[in-house]
Amino acid sequence: MLIGENDSGKTTIVDAIRYALGTQSREWARFEETDFYGVGASRADSLKIECIFRGFSHEEAGPFLEWLGFEEVDGQKEYVLRVRFTAQRKRDRIITALRAGPDEIGISIDGDARDRLRVTYLKPLRDAKNELTPGHRSRFAQILKAHPLFQKPTVRGNTEYHDLEKIIETANKDIGEYFRPGDTEDEGGPAGSVLRTINDLLDEFFAEGDSSFARVKIAGTDLADILQKLELVLAGNPAGLGSLNLLYIAGELLLLQRGTESKGLRLALIEELEAHIHPQAQLRLIHFLANRGGADQYLLTTHSTTLGASIDLKKLVICLGDKAFPMGPKYTELAPGDYEFLQRFLDATKANLFFARGVLLVEGDAENLLIPTIAEIIGRPLHRYGVSIVNIGSTAFTRYERIFVRRDGQSMGIKVAVVTDLDVRPLEWYKGPEQPGQNTIEKDKAKKAEALSEPYSDLHVKRFISPNWTLEYEIALSSFRKPFYMAVLWAQKKKNATTGEPKEIKRKEVTSTVKKNIELWKSQWETSERCKEKIAWEIYGRTLLGSETSKPMVAQEFASWLARYPHKQKLRDALFESASLRYLIDAILHVTEALPEASTDEHNES
Repeated sequence: MLIGENDSGKTTIVDAIRYALGTQSREWARFEETDFYGVGASRADSLKIECIFRGFSHEEAGPFLEWLGFEEVDGQKEYVLRVRFTAQRKRDRIITALRAGPDEIGISIDGDARDRLRVTYLKPLRDAKNELTPGHRSRFAQILKAHPLFQKPTVRGNTEYHDLEKIIETANKDIGEYFRPGDTEDEGGPAGSVLRTINDLLDEFFAEGDSSFARVKIAGTDLADILQKLELVLAGNPAGLGSLNLLYIAGELLLLQRGTESKGLRLALIEELEAHIHPQAQLRLIHFLANRGGADQYLLTTHSTTLGASIDLKKLVICLGDKAFPMGPKYTELAPGDYEFLQRFLDATKANLFFARGVLLVEGDAENLLIPTIAEIIGRPLHRYGVSIVNIGSTAFTRYERIFVRRDGQSMGIKVAVVTDLDVRPLEWYKGPEQPGQNTIEKDKAKKAEALSEPYSDLHVKRFISPNWTLEYEIALSSFRKPFYMAVLWAQKKKNATTGEPKEIKRKEVTSTVKKNIELWKSQWETSERCKEKIAWEIYGRTLLGSETSKPMVAQEFASWLARYPHKQKLRDALFESASLRYLIDAILHVTEALPEASTDEHNES
């Protein structure tokens, strides 16, 4: 499956395959100048598409012997077929050629061999209703025409009538009898009077001796005409777009079933499988294709996170810029256990990382709620930079960041920031004789920070670690401790309110409690070197953790306060000046855009 954002090259790959190999329904591929790379005078004069086929059995190789080569795999000689499509841009036309062979020049491939390479193609933005409507442009007629069952039989070099043509011929005889005029009403068919009347009028309209006689029949008795009159429908009431698309896909896949005797390529190219189909139907469809087995192969493109999360990660190819990055074990730093883990936990809410230009991997809900708000305040809104924030719900971020690390050392170009807690408890956590010294805690911090440091050479993948303990503790250490303390107490009120929303009078109680306690703590520890840490412990350790208040609820309240605060520049300055929250700022800047040098120096000095 090809996955990626718009204009990332997914359709280019599909078009290259279908232009080179052709389709079962034999659509005409017309090349334009814009298909060649470049613009204006710098536009390329030629293009080449090369398709390599391996895994032939002796029987499958038979029709291609003239073009096959060999290569050694695990000490064994294996067949390999290299097919090259070229296009040359001349002054007034574009010349194309399809050649195959083990050398660079090759020889033309056509006839039966070429037909065996044709693919089944489902285009994007399918208008299933119009495609399935009978008529000259009927897609169903094109599908049937390409199916072996609808080829006219040949006997001793002579083309015979198809069974459908015989059926229509018989039907026309019956229709002719039904409308037979006869000389009198009793002699004709049930509708003979209709033709008698028409013929009487024709006698009047035409000159003497030029009169013609009318007859009634089914129009178009040739097989191609008959197929254009057929309609593929769902039984029952008229179907909606989603059901019609499923019917259309089922019809298209007829072209993949060319009979078990077929030794050709059985490849279906399906663009935007999810078009007009709701998520549950998407899942049923992708599971059907994935479990189909046999010789059928499918190359899909998608923008659907539902499909991206449901397909085996090893079978994904991420398209980005002008490159394609396969996700198989040969290409990534993911271990076998990582693939199994991601198959279990990479759901639709996390699969948006496949479409992102930047990815923020966070441990939990609190970061997930707060970071987008902070990004807005500092002028780096995540959506403007195509950044996805992915809540992995644990500290297993290594399994996710390895998705973006390549074995060959090539960078995917996607900036990834892992935001994680240092998780070293402060001095205030400990009681009595078990209390370690501050030097011991600082050594633990240094040791833990080293253990969490970046293990990859790709500078696009970086880790941003809280300097002390958890996100909530870092906020309580900062100049935002007062509004954060209010968020904690208000979350407690919500937790205890029977309706889930405290009465407005409770806000005055919260404001009063916050003001009183912070003033008390300041006066109590104003001479202590650890005054900030002691206050942070009271807010986070005793109040939040001690009451088992929901961290996501607190984060939501605090993010709401940040969003409502009217003086955004003041907030922005405070965030940059906060040493304990700088790791969040740096993570956001990494996946979006760095600050201008002057601003960076200015904030570092502050």
